[in-house]
Formats: sequence, structure tokens, C-alpha cells
Amino acid sequence: MENIIIKTPKGERIIGPGKPVFIIAEAGSNHDGKLEQAKKLIEIAADSGADAVKFQLFRAAKIYPPKIGKIPTIQGKLDLYEFLKQAELPFKWLPVLKKYSESRGLVFIVSPFDERAVDELAKVDLAVYKIASPELNHLPLLRYIARKGKPVIMSTGLSKMSEVEEAIETVRNEGNEKILLLHCVTGYPALPEEYNLRVMETLRKAFGVPVGLSDHSLKPALVPKIAAAAGASAVEKHFTINKKLPGADHSFSLEPEELKFMVKEIREAEKWNQARRQRFLQGKGFYQKILGSGQKIIAPSEKELYPGDKRSIFVIKNIKRGEKLTRKNTDILRAERYIIPGIYPKYYGLVLGKRVVKPIKKYTGLQWEYLLKK
Repeated sequence: MENIIIKTPKGERIIGPGKPVFIIAEAGSNHDGKLEQAKKLIEIAADSGADAVKFQLFRAAKIYPPKIGKIPTIQGKLDLYEFLKQAELPFKWLPVLKKYSESRGLVFIVSPFDERAVDELAKVDLAVYKIASPELNHLPLLRYIARKGKPVIMSTGLSKMSEVEEAIETVRNEGNEKILLLHCVTGYPALPEEYNLRVMETLRKAFGVPVGLSDHSLKPALVPKIAAAAGASAVEKHFTINKKLPGADHSFSLEPEELKFMVKEIREAEKWNQARRQRFLQGKGFYQKILGSGQKIIAPSEKELYPGDKRSIFVIKNIKRGEKLTRKNTDILRAERYIIPGIYPKYYGLVLGKRVVKPIKKYTGLQWEYLLKK
């Protein structure tokens, strides 16, 4: 399906090749747990000319084990688990933020990170679901979302071509063909020369779906404008009220004037004819580095995170030898960089009900050796 249709406050919007770029202003967790700050972010997104504003709906305990350690950020080392606890978006905000977004003409988009979050979003009749890159291999979650029957936007950072294919097949096997892929480099920030934007065309040809960009580079419009000229159907980028606010994402997010500039540059590029696009893309040697080879690979800046920042099966309670694995003593979490990941989530249904052959401490990544007798 080359195009998808998304319900907007202004009517239906077609997203695909040859259509205006669908611009998503990613508020993420930059609300810092304050409702008025979340509303201010919506106002900034609307004033910029973006088409949608996106938030994240997570519970720290459903993403990471506790005490995963501190991670390096631009602002110094950050206790990620504690940060996420403080940045959780309350479920009761959802109808308020959706109504306010739509009153400003924006599509309200949210990334859910567990099944409870999906159910809460279904209550407010979310128009489209967004899958973050680290969740792309969380096939049970993708399956659950696909069954809602709404369009699904999937970021493809930290993923090989085979993993993107598996994710798409999982959604399609539930009868949902409404898929938009976003090429992404999961670095915070990401380097422009690692973006390999020709991957967008590789994904579009391989899977027959509209493809865009999720950009984490620091320059406001460099990579987004090149992506628009190269045929991106959508562009997503983080924004904030002020880069100097404390937290994991503010420092690499765009400030209000930078977001406006990015939207302006994208709107300019999308109007060009093919000849004008080609002159622009071939105008500077550095642009060719950003366009890259088109081969879908794990970018150099992603290698440390892959596969730890993806999902895997964890034991979340102390388990005795001979005890069965259940949904109460296991979960699908990210390992980050200091814990050994477990078995991939696609095997979750297979391991449930199995008895372990040795004791396992809680918050350990489940390994096949814990299930197989020697």
C-alpha cells in the first residue's frame, strides 16, 4: 500500500509519495511531568506549522529493570530509570491533550510501550499509533497494536532489514496494511553523515509502504530538508521549550524558532520538481555522505546500543529450579548497556509455561540454557 490515510481534525490526510510531507513534532517526554508544559508544547507545535504532535506513554517498570545504571548524555550521566519514573505521562492527561491538540489543528499521536498503554489510548480513539525504534522487535506488542485497526507508524532505528520485515509481517498478519515506516538512526544526538537517507527508498521498494524520516541530528533542518528533497513522506523531530531544561531529551531537541525553520525548509523542498531536487541533492559533497549507500545497516553510533536497547525476555521475580515461567514472573524489557539481554520477544509464547532447570535471580535476561537440560 503506497499511501495511508490518517484522520485529522481537518479531515482525512493522505500520506505517501508525491503528497505533502507529514511533519510530526515530537514532544516525547519533554513535558517533564507538568500538564501546562505539555500544553505549551502543543501550542509550539501548532505555531510551527507541523501536522502532528507526538507524546510517549510509558511506565518505567514496563521498559527497564530497576537499577540499570546511569547513561551518558550531553548534560552528563543520567539515572535513566529514575528519570523515566518522573517523566511518566499520567493516563488522565490523554483526553485533555488530545482535545487540546485537535483544537489547534494537530493530529495527536502517542507512542505506547506496553499493552496497558495501548488500551488507554484506545479509550480516547487515537487516530494513529507510533512504534519507537527499540520496540520494533517487540512483536507481541506490535500484534496487539495492529489489532486496533488504526494506522501504525514504525521507526526502524537499531534494526536490520530482516527485523523490519518481521515487524511488517506481524502487523500485516493481523489484517492491518496501514503502515508508515520512518528511517532512523538511534543516536542521541545522531551524526548527519550516518543517516544514509537512501535507505528510505530501499524500504519503500522492499515493502511497498510510504517511508519517511525520524531525525535525531542536532542541526534543525539539514537532514530533514535533504530527506524531503529525496522523497520522504513524513519527518519527525524532537522539540522543546528550552534546550537548557534538565532531562534526557531537551539538549538535542529543537527550540520553537528552530522548529518553525525546519517546517519552512521542508515545505520549500517538497514543492520542487524532480530536476530542482536533483540539483540540490548533488550540490554539495557532504549531502552525498548524508544520502549514503541505501544499504540498511546498524549505524556506527548505534552499535553500542544494539541489541541492549531492544526488547528481550526478562525474569522479574526470583525463580526456583523447576518453577514455571508465567506472565507474572517474566516481562519483555530493554537491557540497556549494562545487563545481558535475554531471548527475543518473538519466543515469548513459546517459553511461557516452561520449567526452568536452575534458579534465576530477578531482573535477569532469560537465556535458553535456563530451559534446556544438559
